[in-house]
Amino acid sequence: MSLNSSQRKIIETINGPILVLAGAGSGKTRVITYRIVHMIQNIGINPSNILALTFTKKAAKEMKHRISNMIDQKKLNQITLGTFHSIFSILLRKESHLLGYKSNYTIYDQRDSENVIKKILEDINLDISLSTKEIRRIISEYKNNLYINKKNNKQSECLIKIYKSYIKRCLQAEALDFDDILLHTNHLFSHFPNVLRKYQNKFKYILIDEYQDTNLSQNTIIKSLAFQHKNLFVVGDDAQSIYAFRGAKISNILNFHIDYKNAKVFRLEQNYRSTHHIVQASNNIISFNKNQILKKIWTNNEKGEKVKIYSASSEKEEALYVASSIFSIIKKTKYHYKDFAILYRANMQSNIIEYALKEKNIPYKIYGSISFEKRKEIRDLLAYLRIIVNSNDEESLLRILKKGNKKTIKSILDLSKKIRITVYEIIKNIENYQHLLILNQKTKNKLKNLISTIEKFRKNTEKKDAFAIAKEIVNFLLKEDPKNYKNENFQYILNNIFCYVSEQKKLKDNGEISLSGFLQYFYLEIDEDMNHDENEENKVSLMTVHLSKGLEFSIVFIIGLEENLFPSKSSLDNQFKIEEERRLFYVALTRAQKKAVLTYARSRFLWGERKMTLPSRFINELNKNFIDRENQNSISSLSEKKEINSLVNNKNKHYENFKAGVKVFHKNFGTGIILDLQNENKIARIKFIKSGEKKILLKFALDKLIIDS
Repeated sequence: MSLNSSQRKIIETINGPILVLAGAGSGKTRVITYRIVHMIQNIGINPSNILALTFTKKAAKEMKHRISNMIDQKKLNQITLGTFHSIFSILLRKESHLLGYKSNYTIYDQRDSENVIKKILEDINLDISLSTKEIRRIISEYKNNLYINKKNNKQSECLIKIYKSYIKRCLQAEALDFDDILLHTNHLFSHFPNVLRKYQNKFKYILIDEYQDTNLSQNTIIKSLAFQHKNLFVVGDDAQSIYAFRGAKISNILNFHIDYKNAKVFRLEQNYRSTHHIVQASNNIISFNKNQILKKIWTNNEKGEKVKIYSASSEKEEALYVASSIFSIIKKTKYHYKDFAILYRANMQSNIIEYALKEKNIPYKIYGSISFEKRKEIRDLLAYLRIIVNSNDEESLLRILKKGNKKTIKSILDLSKKIRITVYEIIKNIENYQHLLILNQKTKNKLKNLISTIEKFRKNTEKKDAFAIAKEIVNFLLKEDPKNYKNENFQYILNNIFCYVSEQKKLKDNGEISLSGFLQYFYLEIDEDMNHDENEENKVSLMTVHLSKGLEFSIVFIIGLEENLFPSKSSLDNQFKIEEERRLFYVALTRAQKKAVLTYARSRFLWGERKMTLPSRFINELNKNFIDRENQNSISSLSEKKEINSLVNNKNKHYENFKAGVKVFHKNFGTGIILDLQNENKIARIKFIKSGEKKILLKFALDKLIIDS
């Protein structure tokens, strides 16, 4: 084993509660995997007594791969290793009868949850100004903070009504959302002590990765499971706690030694990833946070280049600088496009960068969004798969029915609420409800045929695996609606189903090749990685800083380092939030192996107008010994500066460059030609090559719309 002395000491300490503070690039994955192998091979611990929890499928997959190189497959298969949601969903399916659920419950994703909330708002007509997305976030907060059982909740009566209605509808649909998986696991352990004891005795040794990202619900589960044997091993870095908006509690890692009185605390402080200057700059930044566990990260790596800072006159010049720098480095060195990453605080910043990269013919890949077309095909196929497994899944059935007559669908929905029978049962027995519904024969036949098709697919699940069923449905959809569906857009999910079934068949008793098993796998594991291609493409990576966590690149550009952007506007009046923003910047900086470049614009077009900006406080906090300010005039031309100045001085002049006949590029709609301007030149009518004719309100589109010269 190639380990340093700190790593070896950690691996060989087995019993009791242990906290490992692992700095960025310090080899924490190696420590976790080697420790598991040491426990099995050298100590003789039964692998079935080991529970290892991660936050992403990618991390779990990497751990399994590393462990598989050191122990045999049989032992590896006995280890319970996966994400919080995947592991506890499997546990819940085994015990669901105790909570009043069937084992084949549906898992709702974010869009499903928001659709349910939208219907609730339509039905109960509450006077509430919050969006469905914001309401979903509040419901998630309730659950992750275990508020569900607390009677004296301070939230408004409206939100409580929505919350109760949401819970009721999910129960009727035999559906759980992601937060329910953890919430119900807590209920199971608190209400059924025999079940808790069973799992305490099974999981005698518990390992947690990225402990700083745990929320209250997750931490409560961990405490319950570890209570009996107390062999809890957690690895994390408070300096990389960046998910408070998802409910993560930095206090979990800060207070570990209080929660577990006899806890041993180890530190992994040697950085194997970055150069000396990048490590020192990162240490310098995080030192400004008061709420932290003190560490001194160091490295034996080369000194390397100082962290570069570039000040641009505008976001356009900033983008040109980044693209030109990449072009120049590629031309002069042996670096490849895949060695570069461009990180930003908000997705809206990517548009101008994309345009600049296209101008230089630099290939790139954006992480964090999947095309609408591909998403549509995937979601339509999933709707069929889900309704086959669970006929109570109203969200899936309504998606399948969406192309039908809206009045018909509404009348069936109204009847369902009135007589308290599911939509599926009404359609299945449509003749019995003819007197309550006004339907012509053609409509009745369509509905009958749909249910007949679903029932046929359901019958096939008894003798066919998930891939065979999915392939049948894809063929059916392509035949039914060839104009709206493209075969290639189904291939992503079909490939995943095929791989899933193939892997399961290698396991004892064919593993879990059923449709129900695949759906659990998809919603809990695949969906998070839909944008992470396993094949390394030679392209520049564009992503938010949050998405970059856990990744590393030779050269990293961190753009938009301005007050109100990074740190974000919403954090400026809150010290706790500012510290989280600083941790986010620390994460961004520590992604870089060889070179880090920080950029900011002195003026930026945001939220409908151009504003002068101030450099981020994080730039000002950097010690001068670790930074190198580049000549800020290396890209901008006099004409461009004049253009920017005129835009800053008179925001109405934004519209002057948009005229009939001008070629433009829009982030969402692609290339097009302005046909004319309307409403005092505030609205542009544009003919897009791929998207057709659109009317664009210029005031709110100028951060997405660029003149394509």
